[in-house]
Amino acid sequence: MAHRPLTAMRPLTVVRGDRVCTRHMTGFTLLEWVLAMPLGLLIVTAAIAIYLAGIRLWRVQAERYDVTERAIFALTQLTRAVGMAGYRNWDPMEGAIWPPGALPAKREWPSLRASAACASTVDTCPRQGWQGSSLLEVQFQGAGLSTGNGAVHNCAGIRTRATGQLDDRQVSIFYVDKGEDGTPSLYCRYGERQMLSADLHPAQVLVSGVEAMYVRLGFRVGGTGPLRWVEPVRSLRRRPPSPPRGEGGWENVAAVAFSLVLRGAPRSGGKSRAVQVVEVFDAVSGGREYKRLGNAGDVHLHVFNAVAYRRNDGGVGEEAKWLASSW
Repeated sequence: MAHRPLTAMRPLTVVRGDRVCTRHMTGFTLLEWVLAMPLGLLIVTAAIAIYLAGIRLWRVQAERYDVTERAIFALTQLTRAVGMAGYRNWDPMEGAIWPPGALPAKREWPSLRASAACASTVDTCPRQGWQGSSLLEVQFQGAGLSTGNGAVHNCAGIRTRATGQLDDRQVSIFYVDKGEDGTPSLYCRYGERQMLSADLHPAQVLVSGVEAMYVRLGFRVGGTGPLRWVEPVRSLRRRPPSPPRGEGGWENVAAVAFSLVLRGAPRSGGKSRAVQVVEVFDAVSGGREYKRLGNAGDVHLHVFNAVAYRRNDGGVGEEAKWLASSW
């Protein structure tokens, strides 16, 4: 027996020449509806799945872009600071310089220092860096009297001036610490130092969401041969760090390798107190090294590496032998 149509029949009049024909139109049958509805639902479901997949892909790409942008900015600031370490004024119109024949027997300040697991200041190391992060300090002279000529900046992006004092220099300090809101960040401290006194400004966040920063020092004693990568020494409480033994002092640091661990998007089902193991260094910077990071199990972690090279010897009477411009 044929199925009844779901819509009532209605006549349709068609005129063909001198004849009038009457036809009857019918709606969908029950069988057609049974076949069409699942097919339509399948198409709608597929469209929704494609849309949701596109949204997820967009969120992943946006998260990666944000993390990459923060990492590029942080590594750029660190690389510039290492390149600026030890900068000295040679133009008497821009600041005080040592007159000929008046060089001291020993330079009074190190242009670059690093400490393992330290935060705030390298001289006193009042607390440990978050996740055992390292601390890097660079010192350099400013350029331009009065307000500075804009050629030299500190870690906060502020132009530094030459004071006219021979032993005066600028200081930039980088370290990782956890803020009051519970977010770990890369911090910057800057100021001026003269003799044994320092005028440092309060720390400010340079890049937020930095879980850890680790440092390796590249030594090139004698000026030739490949870099020899060494871990910085952990400074004793209330005492400045010492350079690694047998490497000839701070001025033989020819390069600094950085490893930044940045926080990304939240992990689905992750637990905040869980431990994640990440590779922070590879063979390029002296061999593979892994770190166990706790209290970061609820976020994705991304590792970024860079090697920064020294550009200035920084030594008055203690020139770095590896730098061709030393005299």
